[in-house]
Amino acid sequence: MCQLNINSSNLNPFQILSSENNERYMGSTLLLSTKDNKYIYKTLKNDNINELIFYSSINRRHILRKYEIIPRFIRFVTIVDSDKKSKKIYFNPIYLKTELNKEPFNINHFGHITAIEMENFLNGYSSLSIIDLKLGTSWIGESKNDSIYNFRKVFFNIFQGENLIDEVKNIFYKIECVSKKNEFIDDMFCKIKSLKKSIKQNYTINNTCQFDIGIRIQGLISEKITISRQKGKELSSNETIKLISEFLKISPRLVKLTKKKLKLLQYWLKKQTTYRFIATSIVLAFDR
Repeated sequence: MCQLNINSSNLNPFQILSSENNERYMGSTLLLSTKDNKYIYKTLKNDNINELIFYSSINRRHILRKYEIIPRFIRFVTIVDSDKKSKKIYFNPIYLKTELNKEPFNINHFGHITAIEMENFLNGYSSLSIIDLKLGTSWIGESKNDSIYNFRKVFFNIFQGENLIDEVKNIFYKIECVSKKNEFIDDMFCKIKSLKKSIKQNYTINNTCQFDIGIRIQGLISEKITISRQKGKELSSNETIKLISEFLKISPRLVKLTKKKLKLLQYWLKKQTTYRFIATSIVLAFDR
């Protein structure tokens, strides 16, 4: 399904930093961007087949594409390293490295990275106002249809009363240090990685306003205020609602456009029965 090889040395981790203290506002270990910021590459964990199928189905006539509800998908690519001695890409705890031989994290079984190439809809903004909202209370492993549901259940029964995230990190590290990987170890590594994310998602939801109102601020940058990812987790329900309201008041046009697109998105979500969306985000942005 991948149509092109992209040189990793031409990509950078995608992050939006606050101008005040250079604190990361928005970004992900899964996102890379071209140096001119025109294109974004969302790397697919373990060649996520569901995500591949989803983006394959978004043609020009699709409601999500027609009304620009999601970034414009261009193609699938494979990201490879330019070093002739190695075709590996390493993944460290902070971001996907774009240059090798600089303290690699030693995950040798990642021989290539499949990614989705999309237009960066923030490209060209000179004075950006943006808010990133995390929606819903679902998390990986919650549903019986999730691939790690039974795995998570067994793990919780074994380590009752213990610090689960520490246990997962310990197992994760031991598997990562195995020099010779095989299909079974790779599969176990991916499951442990998903389990680690599952525990973190569940903990964050239960200990933030997301549990009460189904929404949390991932980050916010405007002319008057900057909210980091960590600060967003500490906000109360009332503080969160107030900040979202104040942000929307800055641009009446944004409110009108947001309402229109949310109604279209709601219509599509109710109509479709193929996908289940977990830990979904909505990003609203305008140029001041």
